[in-house]
Amino acid sequence: MKLKLFSLGTLVLCTSFASNAATSSDINTTAVASKFIDALQHQRYEDAAVLFAQGERGDIIATEHTLKRIDDSLGGFSTIHPIATLPDGKSVKLEVIAHQHMQREIQKFVQVRFVSTASDGQPVFYELNLTADGMPPQILSFALHFPATDTQSYKRANELVSTINH
Repeated sequence: MKLKLFSLGTLVLCTSFASNAATSSDINTTAVASKFIDALQHQRYEDAAVLFAQGERGDIIATEHTLKRIDDSLGGFSTIHPIATLPDGKSVKLEVIAHQHMQREIQKFVQVRFVSTASDGQPVFYELNLTADGMPPQILSFALHFPATDTQSYKRANELVSTINH
């Protein structure tokens, strides 16, 4: 009987540690996501770019410039806020990724979604993918989704992607 109680106690203790570790990881991931969004809202693009999985210094500078181009083209980072899921329907996707090598190595990730209102009054949806499974929390990618449910919205989406990419 004592052995069973000891085993049960050990199981509860191990489960408690595992639960706390998962919670700690979730908190760290949430903190990185919050830091990233705060940096975008306050136009601190370098601070946001540094949160991406580290590559070479050139990767950080390129990411910083891309984030600035996105804000210059769209506006709306000041209105960004979390949402549970992306809306159903078609969209045109533009993705800012950490360096290519890191993207291929990561199998599991945590995804956080956001929405903002662009300067043209239309919504833009975002997906932020972060490392998971005990890795230090870093951003793997930041994807923009422009709704493209009809001809006019599809044209808008392609024009925005083209503007951001140049």
